Amino acid sequence: MGRSIATATPISCVLSFVLGLGALTGCERQPLSSADAETYVERVLAEEQVPGAAVAIWHRGEPVLMRGFGVTNVEAPRAVDSQTLFKLASTTKAFTTAALGVLVEEGKLAWDGRVVEYLPEFRLQDPWISEEFRVVDLLTHRSGLGPGAGDLMLWPQPNSYTRTDVLNGLAHLPITRSFRADYAYDNLLYIVAGELIATVSGLSYEEFIEQRLLAPMGMHDCYAGPVPVDARDNLADPHRLEEAGLVVDTPNLAGYEPIVLAAAGGMHCSVADMLSWLQVLLRGGTLESGESLFSTDTRDRLWRPETLMPFSSTRAERDGGHFYAYALGWRIQDMHGKKVIHHTGSLSGMYAWAAVVPEEDLALVVLMNRSAGAARQALIYGLLKPYLGAPERDWLAYFQDLYGTPAEAVMPEELASPVGFTEVSDQALIGRYRDPWFGEMEIFLEGDTLRWGALKSPRLTGTLTAASDGVWALHWDDRSLNADAWLIADRSENGKVFLTMQAKSRGTDFSYDFHDLRFEKVAVVEPVVRANLATTSDDK
Repeated sequence: MGRSIATATPISCVLSFVLGLGALTGCERQPLSSADAETYVERVLAEEQVPGAAVAIWHRGEPVLMRGFGVTNVEAPRAVDSQTLFKLASTTKAFTTAALGVLVEEGKLAWDGRVVEYLPEFRLQDPWISEEFRVVDLLTHRSGLGPGAGDLMLWPQPNSYTRTDVLNGLAHLPITRSFRADYAYDNLLYIVAGELIATVSGLSYEEFIEQRLLAPMGMHDCYAGPVPVDARDNLADPHRLEEAGLVVDTPNLAGYEPIVLAAAGGMHCSVADMLSWLQVLLRGGTLESGESLFSTDTRDRLWRPETLMPFSSTRAERDGGHFYAYALGWRIQDMHGKKVIHHTGSLSGMYAWAAVVPEEDLALVVLMNRSAGAARQALIYGLLKPYLGAPERDWLAYFQDLYGTPAEAVMPEELASPVGFTEVSDQALIGRYRDPWFGEMEIFLEGDTLRWGALKSPRLTGTLTAASDGVWALHWDDRSLNADAWLIADRSENGKVFLTMQAKSRGTDFSYDFHDLRFEKVAVVEPVVRANLATTSDDK
């Protein structure tokens, strides 16, 4: 752990900050010392029951903090250290855009090149958008697709979808926003970007990232593809909080084969290597040796705002800023008069955050092994704000209050009334259905219980209970998903049964994009017990 070069915070401010007593009049925040930062991180993790985290802060050429906290796994405890591997989730996207930047510098593609020129099979639902779509459009969340469109092909993990499924499925996802106008976060187009890298470079996405980016930077505890067996002993596992306490979520799926979402959020990395990555960016793409990984012009292109993001009055007041935008794999905003370049990462049981403030020569990394929103936000604001000269505030209390508000439920009467619901009984519902991008699922009887099961996504299995005419409540067996849904049955003009879905809570993660599904019945199945539906998939 490095020493702090920060000015000591007045003792009254430290006590107020650490003990959560709130802001004090005339108490102007100063950058935290190493000891103060450690104390704050420990407080946040303890109060929010986060089993493990790794945190790094670099300021004006000196390390302020770099260490692990807690354990990698509550069932087999091992102390987190600065080499522990965490899932990067969507902070991976910055590596994907940097890889594209390298290929642009080499003249192998152009930011404004048409995607179909490199990937002729690329198609969206709208033919004109498909032809007009440029490389930069893959990266800026302004495609016309809705938030999280098609993400049900990515999670819950494990599942048996492939990158070919993603490419083929894009053509069937509804265009619900204005092309190049409306911000809507997506992951699938970053997977397309990964396939573009592979096509243009002749290397797989994973090979290109590891050989052309990670190796030159000396990032030996960072992997774009599967984590080697000898590195898995120091791998953080995802956790969730249940009534009985912390439990390990699905094991950290480091896997032995590349995963579908690699280019969108599949990397594993240590906090030490993540800090090295941010330092290269702060130096304009220059390695510690003085060699250039990519040019400062490319670095600046990655950080150039492209798509305006929603910016509420609440965020403006909280951030002391005036704009919020998406660049290429990074979010850009002004906070208290300084430009902050950052990105979060969110996967089940894993949260991440990486940020730089060029004016301060400041880099910060937070990696956690529990999906604890209040904890991540409290660490982001509590560690970053002092470097921006922001007023004192107890950010943990603030975000605990914000995240403690229950999400509003969607009631059955709010759903669009199906036209032919009177003709769709429980018995008529039984059968096999297909959605053009999600694939097949079955509704079947298990004893007297009506059941729903996806053929390619085995964790999406649950029980159906009639709620009102034409509407069933879908209760997933896996309660860690937090994504129960409504199933709405109808009949098409030709008399076929089709089904649509909607999340039961407005707080459901947008990656459960049930609203993009439209299942049509393709076969009647006998009302018998169906076991292990996922094994029927040809792509297993």
